[in-house]
Amino acid sequence: MNSSAVLNISAQTTGTYAGVVFFGDRNLTGTIKINGNSSSHLTGALYFKGATLQYLGNFSGLNNCTYVVADKVDWSGNSTFNVDCTAYGMLPIPAAYAVKLAE
Repeated sequence: MNSSAVLNISAQTTGTYAGVVFFGDRNLTGTIKINGNSSSHLTGALYFKGATLQYLGNFSGLNNCTYVVADKVDWSGNSTFNVDCTAYGMLPIPAAYAVKLAE
């Protein structure tokens, strides 16, 4: 998704995949590029376990509710995130308001 596209996508709030907006194959490698603008909203979890996610542009989820799981993440722009998105069917992140890296 590129060219400063306007994206407004929300995950379902119930069911097996509640809170997941994109789920990439666990064996997927390479780079996933999502490039939006300030009118865009991806509300839910982006799961690309084995890939690099390039999250570019000035956008976020509704109320900043976007979670990211990826092997590597490249952020550019003014994207914002929130650790409590339970209103959108997502489990809370059990962490302080900080970015944590794991290897």
